[in-house]
Amino acid sequence: MSEKEKLAELKEYVDRKNRETDLVNPYACTVVEGLHGWVNASDTWEGPLADEESEETKAEIDALIGVFAALSEDLATAIANAESGEEDS
Repeated sequence: MSEKEKLAELKEYVDRKNRETDLVNPYACTVVEGLHGWVNASDTWEGPLADEESEETKAEIDALIGVFAALSEDLATAIANAESGEEDS
């Protein structure tokens, strides 16, 4: 299997997992968008400090979503730059 084929297979896997967890379009996903909501909720913890922690948690989740989206983009770039010939090993 060539480097290009291996990268394409990996990208397909990453894209499939991103879709399964709704990370491809996080703004359409109630599960991912709501992950930070438990930090400041009436049945767990409320108040100004909880508001700050909720915002910080949301920022960290958004950063993680960005990492997964960037991984797919980086794989697409690597595929475009990869050799398509079969490996000798």
